[in-house]
Amino acid sequence: MHNIPGNISVLCAAALLAVSCLSSTRHEVGKDVIDFAPVLGTEVRSGDVSPFPEDMDFGVWAVTDDEDIYMDCSRVTYDGTGWYPELPVTWPAGTLRFIAVAPYRQDMVLEDDLSLSLGEYDLSREDGGLYVADLTPGYGSSDKSVPLSFARAVSMLDFRVANGLNTATSVRLEKIILKGVYVEGSFRSSSMPEWTVAGDKTDLTVYDSTVDGGNTDVARSPQAFGRTVSVIPQKSGPVVELVYSFQTADSQWLTGQRETTAELKAEWAPGRHYTYTLTLTENIVKHTSGISTAD
Repeated sequence: MHNIPGNISVLCAAALLAVSCLSSTRHEVGKDVIDFAPVLGTEVRSGDVSPFPEDMDFGVWAVTDDEDIYMDCSRVTYDGTGWYPELPVTWPAGTLRFIAVAPYRQDMVLEDDLSLSLGEYDLSREDGGLYVADLTPGYGSSDKSVPLSFARAVSMLDFRVANGLNTATSVRLEKIILKGVYVEGSFRSSSMPEWTVAGDKTDLTVYDSTVDGGNTDVARSPQAFGRTVSVIPQKSGPVVELVYSFQTADSQWLTGQRETTAELKAEWAPGRHYTYTLTLTENIVKHTSGISTAD
């Protein structure tokens, strides 16, 4: 366990019920208040970054040269001018290393090896946002703003669909269902993000025409349907099911038709964004996939 040095006084404000007591630590050594310069990476450990959302708080740990905890999941917010801990924290005499998670969450734990771990993560109860900034080199009071580069810890998927039936047949897409995926697991940042899946596999509806865009005809060339979804990184073994309606010549629309892909083989890695192109044919949905570093 890391020890909290004696020169830290813990100021737990009773009114801040959602904030851990240790996240409100103020330090007496040093003169300047610590602030941060976060950016959002589009892929784990990628050089591509974008501005950090000003409405997303994050949690920061800081450790001394002796690996004592100096900040313990302090909540950092944007105050209109910069990123500061909710209760100001000043620089110590030496240097600090920092590691962070976004959005802010109290259930993330700093391990003895200075990695972050999360015992239970249920994607069905999350918004899909989980970002980690790796342990930084040492920074001191002369460095002013501490740079934090956050990378997405989950995987992202989106889907494009094309009508591959005969030219006399029109298709309207009703649903895209990802069948057989894990949505629960545990996480550890380590040298590379590590996920351990848990619970049972379930189905995720990633497009539903009743809420996501109405009765759109499926074109002959692939077009995007549904939202980009987050999934826990895992060795994938699901299939994708298309629920659709079709009409040939002047016949009436036949609804509730179902076709599936073969099992998806690719392994979903942390921070990667996968695009699946689905072509509806008579007996199976053909699929190809691509990987993008773009978010």
